[in-house]
Amino acid sequence: MANTTLEIRAAGSLSQVASAIRKELQPRFPDAPLEVRALTEQVERTLVQERLMANLAGGFGVVGLLLACIGLYGLLAYSVARRTKEIGIRMALGAQQSGVLWMVGKKRTSVTRHGCRCGATSRVDGVTVGELDAVRLEARRSRIMATATLLLGAAGLAAAYFPARRGARVDPMTALRHE
Repeated sequence: MANTTLEIRAAGSLSQVASAIRKELQPRFPDAPLEVRALTEQVERTLVQERLMANLAGGFGVVGLLLACIGLYGLLAYSVARRTKEIGIRMALGAQQSGVLWMVGKKRTSVTRHGCRCGATSRVDGVTVGELDAVRLEARRSRIMATATLLLGAAGLAAAYFPARRGARVDPMTALRHE
């Protein structure tokens, strides 16, 4: 009886079922090691590697989002810094801070808007291990894609907002003396 596995469906607590199984099988197979586990525990053991990979992928996704935000912020901050004199002239001629904020932010958020549009229309098709309930899994995948698109869009808007706000707070006299 080497490496034999028995799958038994039983009602009651695991300890009661385990003792009944041991009581029944131990006299017949005294040298055989007997291990009783619940199905949920076996499923958990088989999914350890998949969960680890999912956690690693999620962690790399967060790092990627952080790097994208830092890069977008740097690009937009540089763009606003290059336009400091133009913003200063607009402010000197009477432009309001909200108008300058909107002007700078509108151009910078178009990239984010187009990226979100592309992200919302694209899908990642991947076969998952143990795909039993395709409808529920497809709904979950759609929610994940929608959440990721919204999260990236919000990160892009935040990265565009802060340089635009800094540009709108430029003192006209300082900006005109800048170059």
